[in-house]
Amino acid sequence: MSAVEVTGTSGAQAWPTLFSPLVVGACTLPNRIVMPAMDPSLADAQGHVTPAYHHHFLERVLGGAGLVVTGNVAVTPRGRLSPWMAMLADDEAIPGFARLCADVRTAGGHLFIQLSHAGRQTVSQFAGGQPVSASAIPCPVMRDPPRALEEDEIEATIDAFASAAARAQLAGAHGVELHMAHGYLVCQFLSPYSNHRTDAWGGDEAGRVRFATEIVRRIRARVGADFVVQCRLSADERVDGGITPPLCARQAEALVHAGADVISVSACNYESYRYNMPAYYLPEATYADLAAGVRTHLRSVGLTTPVVAVGRFRRPSLAESVLASGGADLIAFGRALIADAALPRKLATGAGARVRPCVACNRCAESVTQGPLRCLVNPEAGTPPAAPTAPPTRRRILVVGGGPAGIMAALEASRRGHRVELHDSASVAGGKVRASALPPEKQAFGELASWLAAELADSAVEVHLGSTLSPEAVRAHPADAVIVAVGAVPAPPPPIPGVGDVVATVHPVDALESPTPHRHIVVLGGGPEGCEVADALAARPEHPRVTLVEQRPKVGLGLPSSVRWLLQERLAAAGIHVFTQRTLARCTASEVALTDRRGRPAEVLPAADLIVLAVGVRAPTTWGVLRDDPRVTFVGDADSPATILEAVAAGYKLGRSI
Repeated sequence: MSAVEVTGTSGAQAWPTLFSPLVVGACTLPNRIVMPAMDPSLADAQGHVTPAYHHHFLERVLGGAGLVVTGNVAVTPRGRLSPWMAMLADDEAIPGFARLCADVRTAGGHLFIQLSHAGRQTVSQFAGGQPVSASAIPCPVMRDPPRALEEDEIEATIDAFASAAARAQLAGAHGVELHMAHGYLVCQFLSPYSNHRTDAWGGDEAGRVRFATEIVRRIRARVGADFVVQCRLSADERVDGGITPPLCARQAEALVHAGADVISVSACNYESYRYNMPAYYLPEATYADLAAGVRTHLRSVGLTTPVVAVGRFRRPSLAESVLASGGADLIAFGRALIADAALPRKLATGAGARVRPCVACNRCAESVTQGPLRCLVNPEAGTPPAAPTAPPTRRRILVVGGGPAGIMAALEASRRGHRVELHDSASVAGGKVRASALPPEKQAFGELASWLAAELADSAVEVHLGSTLSPEAVRAHPADAVIVAVGAVPAPPPPIPGVGDVVATVHPVDALESPTPHRHIVVLGGGPEGCEVADALAARPEHPRVTLVEQRPKVGLGLPSSVRWLLQERLAAAGIHVFTQRTLARCTASEVALTDRRGRPAEVLPAADLIVLAVGVRAPTTWGVLRDDPRVTFVGDADSPATILEAVAAGYKLGRSI
């Protein structure tokens, strides 16, 4: 696969187990690749399927995934966790799902609808009333106090799951997945961490599993034997007093005896959310061992129930290894299928080198808490794209800059039939995507840069690397339209006594590439770039002391919360001295002085011998002379500095419209 993995064997035969069929209940899946339930936040206010929701899941079916599971679908309005969450709480929701299921079946695919209830992991605003749970214990993250469900409400909720499953069957789904993981309502009953009841629905292990098994039994009674019921479990909640792997294995056994056909093994709840969707700081196949443990237990008691492994799978060789070793029967490629819906088809047909790599940045997970799904590497995610329209007149387009915005603009404009010429001063394309790969554990960004460069090389774009164009040269160029995508330049630091004269300064990329040892490095600026450069420098033994100074109350702001928490853990583990709400006041040959947010004297630190200026970037002013040229459009950081996600999206949008 392009930047991810290439093998000498072409196509599906390179990964024979991954591309072998599997019988699951009444379904025969063509391969072992699963698109797991990841809610794209694309339903309408009534919880009904929208065209964007329909397209999102159908595209993954058409891309070749053996099984696609929808995002979580609420069984009652009280179980909704966002205003964009789909529902199957009444018959009015059936037609939208029926259209989706019909198209899935026409395409030869398989679709499960995930049924869910948020329980305490929501707020009154979304749930339409006070949240409910197994016990009246607030979620440490949501903090909206729930009330414990009464006996009759428990029965009604079980019926709501069963009715929703019957609607899913009527709509034409192949099965349902019951969301019993990640701290949602069923998990709240399963877990001693959140279930403190003393009645028949709690009190001991048998009582805590009763709610889940009754849901399965009641669904099975409504839908019959041929409709697949899959249960998703958290095998390790990663909180004190929560579900542990041995407990989950016994719960899985009970669910299979109750009528479950498949067990999907995940982990965590909201309190341990930073580990739930493993970012690039966590290993690939993060939770494969949990799936293997559940599967081993099931086999030890004579149960052959298929088990799904999850947790940052993106490389087919790793998936093949887990499957072939008996660690799982199915593999969830979640974010990898958001990044490239056609991943399975590309792998199966020997086009693995064209798979757009997921970088595990978790921008997708962050986006769906605020609105529709977005993906850093895939600007089409979350929105059904219109087919590229041929331009009314084929034009000659000059693109200046080979970073993410420039490359995306060039590719899309070329695909629409324009004659496109791209110039970049660097010897390789990729721009800030390549720079993003320099800090520890971010190698996937290098893979993305290589993928972008490969797409550019395979296109009709005329590429000139190592070619520096000045604004004057661009103004004289005969192009019909010009796209300026030259990226950003470092923002000048505020004037600080001693910085730049007493103590040398350097920008983050230069600091990462320099082999020079330093006894005390002060990183000025605790945003994402500052945190990452501090993390990288502290990992080198030639830098015994690294200090990070940030004016705001927290470091890492601007990163998705799960990534930020993991990075903060790394900073603490590395022994980096972090000062927030502090300003660098002066540097002398003997000390570094800080002031607090009110300008009062604060800490005095040992003398530094290097200051890393991670104080942000700005659009280059030298190119401003072209803003009056009607042919010229600025895009990406050259227009307004932002993240790679915004650069990719802006370049894509411009290329499709110019």
